[in-house]
Amino acid sequence: MEQAAREYADWAEEEQSAGEDPVAELLRMRADEARSPVQTWLMPVVDDMDRCIRERFLPRILQEMNARLANGDLSLLLGRAAVSERIAPRDLEIGSVSCWRLNRTDFLADIDLTVDLTVSEEGRDVPGRFGFCLGLWFCTEEGFSFEVQELHLAADKPDRSFWKLDRFLVPILREDEIEAGAEHLWENYLPEAKAPQDRSARDLAEKLGLNVVEMRLHCRNRTRSVLFFREGTVFTQEEKLSGETEFPLPVSRRVPANTIVLNTAARSECRDLDILHECIHYEWHLLFYRLQKLMSTNPQEIRYTPIRNTVGRPNADPLRFMEHQARSGSIALLLPQNLIRPRAWRLFQEASTCPSVNGYHNHPGFRWDRVIRRLADEYAVPRTTLRRRLVQLGHPAAKGAVNYVDGRYITPFAFTEEHSSRGQATLVIGRKALADLYHRSGEFRQLMSRGDFVYADGHVCLNDPQFLRATDEGARLTPWANAHADSCCLRFEKVWLRENEESVWLFGTLNSSEDYIREYDRFLDRRLSLTARERLARRNRLMASMPAEFPDALVYLMENRDEGRVRVEELAALAQVSAKTVQRYRNNSNMAYNPDVIVALCIALHLPPWLSRLMLDKAGFSVRSYGPRGHYGEILDCCFMDTIPEVQDYLRSAGYPELRLQEA
Repeated sequence: MEQAAREYADWAEEEQSAGEDPVAELLRMRADEARSPVQTWLMPVVDDMDRCIRERFLPRILQEMNARLANGDLSLLLGRAAVSERIAPRDLEIGSVSCWRLNRTDFLADIDLTVDLTVSEEGRDVPGRFGFCLGLWFCTEEGFSFEVQELHLAADKPDRSFWKLDRFLVPILREDEIEAGAEHLWENYLPEAKAPQDRSARDLAEKLGLNVVEMRLHCRNRTRSVLFFREGTVFTQEEKLSGETEFPLPVSRRVPANTIVLNTAARSECRDLDILHECIHYEWHLLFYRLQKLMSTNPQEIRYTPIRNTVGRPNADPLRFMEHQARSGSIALLLPQNLIRPRAWRLFQEASTCPSVNGYHNHPGFRWDRVIRRLADEYAVPRTTLRRRLVQLGHPAAKGAVNYVDGRYITPFAFTEEHSSRGQATLVIGRKALADLYHRSGEFRQLMSRGDFVYADGHVCLNDPQFLRATDEGARLTPWANAHADSCCLRFEKVWLRENEESVWLFGTLNSSEDYIREYDRFLDRRLSLTARERLARRNRLMASMPAEFPDALVYLMENRDEGRVRVEELAALAQVSAKTVQRYRNNSNMAYNPDVIVALCIALHLPPWLSRLMLDKAGFSVRSYGPRGHYGEILDCCFMDTIPEVQDYLRSAGYPELRLQEA
């Protein structure tokens, strides 16, 4: 990257009119990010135990300490007589509060107290400040009541072996504790079920006292499931009847407390996983809900406030921790690691002896693909769920397997360990997400419009013959590029955003929305095989040698393609137009051209975006980002190495009109 930047610096001033080089573009973008690292997040305003203790229970704690003073417990702990008549509110200060989970509804709270007392020393009354730890057993089953368990000096504060809770009463769990906690759920509620095939998500929900119902929720097609801790209501909307053009009107339906609602309007990879997700919420996060119920002054909603943060997402977000625990815990419930890990590794070793496929290397992506398909059939779970579990268990190379993109599985691929350590970074992107990024990011749009990168088989790959090859199914990575995808493909970062506040958290409910709006915000350039100056010179030579009229330019391109001369019949088949149409476009400079046919010819010839625009210009058309042909730029920039059927499929799925290719 530094060498490419130096090459650019040598001539950038001379070639300013040519536009910004991708290398300089990336460096500028990074500099902009460095100058403005502050981000703003919407954070839920949730209540914590510190505030609860001070506002709700301080009088009870003061009363308890005065009782201990009166009966001599404080004197016994201090080893000297406490001669204060009473402890006034100003004499007691509450310090830190440490909470420990006992079960779904009960927890311990160790409260650090500093008390001003007068004690007797050698016949004299001496004032002093003394530290204590008061242990309270809270039960939230009916209300939010507690019993005093023990009182210690601060120096003798007991160690606890229970799960520690944060100040919002959400467990603080390592990944191994999540795994163990999930296994304990099966042992405690369904001890007879040992194998994954014998474990039923609905049976576990029933044992927990949860009812499971299915409803089609109105205008919430991203929320897969909702857990109702208390009675509530939802708006439902039935499917359209046969022959009807409009959906029925939504209706309000009552939902009893302790109910899991599965939303049939939302796409779900695994309904059992959705149920287990809510089971984790109910078992591990009921305390959080009951604390909010106790402290909330508005029982209809949780308020949000903007928080400015310089690096990443703010940490003090209990909803984020609960969703992480529910996602990790539910998949651990579905696929226990003590069964999956050894079985998967044995199958992976066996797959290493398999031959290569279609000239590709038998790299880890292909091996994990075989393992995932085998285990998914054995355990009757979706392949994507199993892949996610293997990644969670420490096999990041499984990310290159069973990637379902645009209605099909793309070819398994491999990458280096450096890429696997980049958290939410991905080398896979669908056409819809690519189009979203293309419309939102000017930098990305410029990068794609130059033709330096091509969308191929779920990747955005460097446009170079050593990395790409044309096939009857469109552009595909070469065997080397397929085995080293991070060396030639753009890397995208997954950024998960709330669709709206209600879809994340509503008072009395927890929502499972793992398919939050996915936005791909950043991209990384790769060093190009040609310098920017060489690419510009090559482009200028071609443009200078091309004829001025469209028919002659089309003939020129058909005769001088890098892949070799293309005949009229071949181009007609690739563009899905008639041979007569191609002949007319080659021979007649006075005819009225169909812009859809010209776009199809450009894609069939795999012309880079800048050359496609030149051909449209010669035919008397321009590419704009608006109007009835506003989508031309998108498909010419992002899909120029695809086949016409793939382009038509994308246009249909995106709601654009298909290319009209049949001419009279």
